[in-house]
Formats: sequence, C-alpha cells, structure tokens
Amino acid sequence: MTLRTLRRSRSDDLEDEAERVRNLPNLLDRIDAMGLSEEYSAYRERYLRWRQGEHQGARGDVTAVDLMRHDNKSFRFWYPSMESWQWCRSLSYWIAVTFFEGSLFFTISSFMFCYADKLGNFKMALTTWGYVAGKVDFMICTYLMCIKTINLKAEKHKYCPPLRIHGSDSESSSSSDADEKEEPFYFWPFHYQRALQNLEELGSGPWPYYASVIYFLGVGLFTVGLVAEFIPGLPEELVEWTLLISFLLGSIFFLLGGLAECVENKVFTSLAMDQGWWGAVLNTAGAAGFVTGAALGFFPGFHYSANFCYGIGSAIFAVGSAVRIVMWKDEQFGLTFLAVLNNLGEGGRPKVPGQDEIQASKKLSLCGTIFIMVYCLAACLSVYSFAILMTGVSHMHESLGSFRIMQKSFNTLLPCIIAHMLLVMNSSLLRTPKLAPFHQLYIATRWLAIAMVINSGGRVVEAILEINNPFVTYTLVNSCDSISAAAAACLSM
Repeated sequence: MTLRTLRRSRSDDLEDEAERVRNLPNLLDRIDAMGLSEEYSAYRERYLRWRQGEHQGARGDVTAVDLMRHDNKSFRFWYPSMESWQWCRSLSYWIAVTFFEGSLFFTISSFMFCYADKLGNFKMALTTWGYVAGKVDFMICTYLMCIKTINLKAEKHKYCPPLRIHGSDSESSSSSDADEKEEPFYFWPFHYQRALQNLEELGSGPWPYYASVIYFLGVGLFTVGLVAEFIPGLPEELVEWTLLISFLLGSIFFLLGGLAECVENKVFTSLAMDQGWWGAVLNTAGAAGFVTGAALGFFPGFHYSANFCYGIGSAIFAVGSAVRIVMWKDEQFGLTFLAVLNNLGEGGRPKVPGQDEIQASKKLSLCGTIFIMVYCLAACLSVYSFAILMTGVSHMHESLGSFRIMQKSFNTLLPCIIAHMLLVMNSSLLRTPKLAPFHQLYIATRWLAIAMVINSGGRVVEAILEINNPFVTYTLVNSCDSISAAAAACLSM
C-alpha cells in the first residue's frame, strides 16, 4: 500500500467522521423545553474556557488578541461570567419596572390634584397616598441605579509580569490568593469615590453615577415635603412652604438627572435617535414639566396649571420609563443611564459567548413587554382602591367589625400582590411556555391581569362618581349583577 493510498484513506475517514458529526441531532430545543438552558450554557462556557487553557493562566507576552479582549465595547468584557450577566439583567429589570410604576402613580395623582376640591373625603386617597406609593417606587429604582454603578464589574484581567521571588511556594500562593480576592459589595449609595474610580477604570465615564445619585437625591427632596404633611402639630403655612420648596428642589434635581442621561447618551452631540437617546430626552422633558409645575405652585391662582404640568411631566416620564422596559426586552441593560452596556452585540442585542443559538430563541416578545406594563397598572390601581377603602375605615369599624375590615382590605390589595408576583415571574420567564398546562396557565394570567385592571379601575371611578351621587354605588352594583346574569344565561344556552 503506497503512501498516497494511506493519505487518501485517512482523508476519507475524516470526511466520514465529519459527516456523522453534522448528522447528529440538535438537542437545544429539548434542553430549552426542560428549562436547563442556563445550566447548559454555564457548563459549555466553563468547558470552552478549560479547552482554551485558561486554568493554566496566561502564556507568553501580551499580544494584540489579549488587548482586544479588554475592549470595553465587547460583550465578554462587561459580562465575564453568566452570574454577572444575570445580576445586571435582574437589576435593570427592576429599575425599569419600578420607574414605570412610580410614574403611573405620579401621573394619576397629579391629574387628581387638579380637581382636589371635588374629591371630598377621597382627596387624600387619590392624591397624597398615590404620591407616597410613587415615592417608594422611585426610591427603590434610584437606589438600585446607584448600587449598579458603584458595583459595576467587568473582566479586569491586567497583564503582570511573572514574579521572581526567591522564597517558598506559600508566599507566591498567598500573593495570588490576595489578587484573586473578590471585591466587597457596596450597599451605601454615596460611595462616590469608589463609583467614579470604578467607572473610570472601566472606561465608562462619571455620568452614569452622576445621573443615578442626582435622581436619588431628588427623590429624597420630594419625600421631605410629603413627610411634612404627616407630622402632626405643624402650622399649615409651614407645611405648604415645605411642600413648595422641596418639590421645586426635587424637580430641579430630576431635571439635572435627565440632563446627565442626555450627556451619557450623547443627545447634545449626535442624532442617534436610538432607544437610549429617546429615553433620555423623554426623561428630561418630563422633569422639565416637574420644574414648570413646581414654579407655578408659588403663584396664587395657578393651582390647576401647576398640577396639570406635574401630570403632563409624569405622563412623559411614564413613556420614558416604558422605553426602559423595551430596552430591557432588547437586552440593553444599561438602560438610559449607562449607555456603555447597550448595543454590545449585533443588531443592538448582545449574545452570551458560546450560546448564540439559545439566546437567539429566548427573547421577550413585544406582547410580553406590554403586559409587564399592564401588571404595573393593575398594581397601581389596586393601591388606589386600597387607599379609598381605608378612607372610611372608622365608619366601617362601627358596622362591619375588625375582621370584616381586614377581609375587605386584603381583597382590595390582592391584585397588587398578584401583579407583583407576575412581575417576578416575567423577570425570568422570557417566552410563553409551550407545554400544557403551563401554556394555558400563562395565558390565563394575562386575562387575569386585564380583569384586575378593570376591577380596581372601576372601584376608583366608582369612588369619584360617588362623591356627587350617593346612589352611584347601588347603580353600578346592579349593573354588574345584570351583566353577570346575562353572561350566565348565555353560557347556559
């Protein structure tokens, strides 16, 4: 047998083996159906790293390939592990959701304040308590923004020449352990030196932290005015001036935060008009509405105009917050305040290294994004319904008793609890399940959310109409009974 024959035989064997590999079945769909995609991806990433020899450390001198790995525009630089990607994804989700929910509270309460003199006993429930709930949401989201910028991590493998220490191996091992020691997690939002140093090392710039901490301080200033309303014994004039000044300062800080987002997204130097660009513009425009309303509040006779400007600004803020949710859907986890994390991959959607096939199939749909907003609306209206019920708690205590009051309170707040449970579920469940009965249950939760919006919204409308017409409750209840009876009759046919 000649050498040429041996080579030809070996080539045929290699081609046959390659053909058999190509004919192997694709099990990614089955892995995805079992819910093991993330575990498989993490294992695959670790295996590829092992195959690349990363367990043995760096080899040779620094090359152009090594330098490219540290490019701060690469996906692997910002997400060196699956855990860092999941942490950033979860944090961005709750920032976007709480921002949107808080904007809804502010929008409804601001427009309700325009007709405060016509709300009767429900004035506090439909205005001030809505602001309180919105402040809680804004406090959470701005705090998470600060935490995200302070604890932002990336692949910080810096080249260091090998140490030539004449000593025992224990000394070298201890030094390597010190280098590999993980950095602590910071919960205090005012670690400004740490945040600015970290962002500078990562090549991001200081504006993400500036925007985050300015928003956080603005929420704190807004809260000062609201707290003054609940302190007993304060003169009414002092409470009024505290509200006016704190709301003006808070609005100015929100405007500065929006401008910082504009700088981060290069609004003043480009016409990119991508999602981050528009989100920053909308947030700034909404904050400008806040400042206008706060300034008008100092002039007598402009009460309606001031609150109307607050409502318009809050509505614009809600649209900007909706843009954040859409950005999260497209896996632009930097949202509007950390633009360096956006557009890390092709088409504006980054891919986790080594799992392009899985990531391409796991993307939240536009319908799923809309229902995230519906869940926020259901929770918001449920809180208003609960506040309306608590307005007459003293009167109900005489006729119903404590247990009945607790039961009615739980019933009105239940949609808010269910809505947030659905929000938690949607933070990890990107696609509608295909297997029965999970598919049917998932679709049923969406119909349930719509029913909760109608139910809680109907109670709010009922309370507003009840102020001028005490018989409206009786009329609405009879109408609902008639509709239910008609539906039952249709089903029995």
